[in-house]
Amino acid sequence: MHTKTSSLKTKLLKLAAPVALACAFAAAPTMAMAKDAPTTVPMASSHQITAEQQHVAGEIGKIQQELAAIRVKTLKANPQLITEMKAYETTFNNKVKTLGYQPEKLIKRAQEIQVEATKKDISNDTRTNLIKEFTTIRTTLETQQRTILNDPAISKQDKQVQEDVINAMKKQDSKTADLLKQLDQLVMQFKK
Repeated sequence: MHTKTSSLKTKLLKLAAPVALACAFAAAPTMAMAKDAPTTVPMASSHQITAEQQHVAGEIGKIQQELAAIRVKTLKANPQLITEMKAYETTFNNKVKTLGYQPEKLIKRAQEIQVEATKKDISNDTRTNLIKEFTTIRTTLETQQRTILNDPAISKQDKQVQEDVINAMKKQDSKTADLLKQLDQLVMQFKK
């Protein structure tokens, strides 16, 4: 499994994690979420905010799909980007192995949690425990990624790949800049 191919992909995946968490647990009873979920939402307005968050999550998903389609077209038109990304991925994966991280296991478990959380016959306690476990996994993955990116050579390569891919995407489709701006705005709105 690829742990990372570019900062753009990582950014999209990182944004997808809280969105997926919100969607997966939207069916959870309000009191269970308000009591145990990692959120700053006041309990009194949880129903309205959950609906709003679901709407925003849907919009984020649409933009992510559109950006992913632009990215695919861009990579097809620019094979040198694929080479650059593979070189970066190799460097990143070598660092993952050196540090002894096993992100594949964590990602697999996070995916299992998302499936389990959508089951209708799940108890509130089980759902709450799944939320906590998912949050812990996400935090662990983010911490590991930060540790890897603290290596100056990897950080420099990461920034270069991101810049090259985004610039190529902007040349491929003029909507890219607007989509990225909208995505950032929606994520800020989602986090409110």
